[in-house]
Amino acid sequence: MKSNFKSKLKQIDKRKIIFTLLILLIALSFSTAALTPVSRYDNKTAQYRIYLSPSNQYRNTYADNTTNEMEQCDKIAAATKEKLEAYGFNVMLGKSGDRIENRCIESDNFNADLHVPIHTNALNGDYTGGTFVFVLGENEYQLAEDVLSELAPLSPGNEDRIEFKPALYEINTPKAETVYIECEFHDTLEGCEFIKNNTDKIAQAIADGIYKYFSDRE
Repeated sequence: MKSNFKSKLKQIDKRKIIFTLLILLIALSFSTAALTPVSRYDNKTAQYRIYLSPSNQYRNTYADNTTNEMEQCDKIAAATKEKLEAYGFNVMLGKSGDRIENRCIESDNFNADLHVPIHTNALNGDYTGGTFVFVLGENEYQLAEDVLSELAPLSPGNEDRIEFKPALYEINTPKAETVYIECEFHDTLEGCEFIKNNTDKIAQAIADGIYKYFSDRE
């Protein structure tokens, strides 16, 4: 009787062990599925350094007179930093209100691979033009296209474009490739409301465009 009882106990113990192992395997499979796509990559993005330089132009008020370019670009840049870090990039964010001369020096000292000024645009209070991306020359054109392809569909204006702006200080000074982003025109109510209400979407679009560019590199 005792030997039979011990045998049954061993069988029960084995079943418990098998059951526990099955539960652990199921839990592991769910946790793997829950990982973001980036976490499954070979961390290729970690080798790239990105410097974000939000506009310091606090005097550029928005159409509704409740905010300004610096305030909104600080928000967009902070959110973009989070999105890029989620993709695995090494990111530095310029200090709010700092001079662009200091930003360029800081970017170079950071050994940035990419320098990203983030601005909002203005013209005459009537023109909601869309997303503009400025670059130094042909070498940055693909990068600009990748960013524009993500951000332009969001912004309300429909005259999105890439322009060569070699005379702009924050384009020609940093050692890194530079993509200078004008997210939309803030001096119209339509553009102003879009920028204020879509910080997270704008940031995600910028991050997605940058990720697309670097992930396509060999």
